[in-house]
Amino acid sequence: MRNIMKQVSILLLAFLLVPILIFSQLDNANWLIRKFKSADTILLISHKVVAGATDVYVDSKGNQIPLPKLIIKGKVNQDIITEKLSLNSNQIDTLLQILKRPDLDSVVSQGGCFVPRQSIILIKKNRTSYIDICFHCESYVTSKDLNKIPPFDNRRWTELEIYFRNHGLTYELDNR
Repeated sequence: MRNIMKQVSILLLAFLLVPILIFSQLDNANWLIRKFKSADTILLISHKVVAGATDVYVDSKGNQIPLPKLIIKGKVNQDIITEKLSLNSNQIDTLLQILKRPDLDSVVSQGGCFVPRQSIILIKKNRTSYIDICFHCESYVTSKDLNKIPPFDNRRWTELEIYFRNHGLTYELDNR
């Protein structure tokens, strides 16, 4: 009898929690869709090393060299861009399908070297938002207004890398 009560309790709890989790993911997806659809421009870029995990690097003579920033005065630093693509509405929809898909893996990856080389840039009027991505260690950082984006599961990392590759943004992707 005790076992049956335990099973019923677990089923009841699962029955109550599943809708909460589903609606939570739907709300997050809707927020993300609104953010992307309201942008004037969405860019995929590949770029040189930027300040992030560290703000300087040391050259062969021991000199500390400051790393450039991704965003300067609210705009993308054009000097660091090696590849750039402005997305059309179909490309944005495909990217959103990757970003808003519910996690399927039990393992969510994040952490490591963090030397980002690819970014998703959203521009609306004079405001620039970003997701700065390191495919090497599967980590990313975002602008404050995109910080609700949850960590990526393994499938999302793979889909996102393929998306960048399929659109010709491969800078440093093969050097891992």
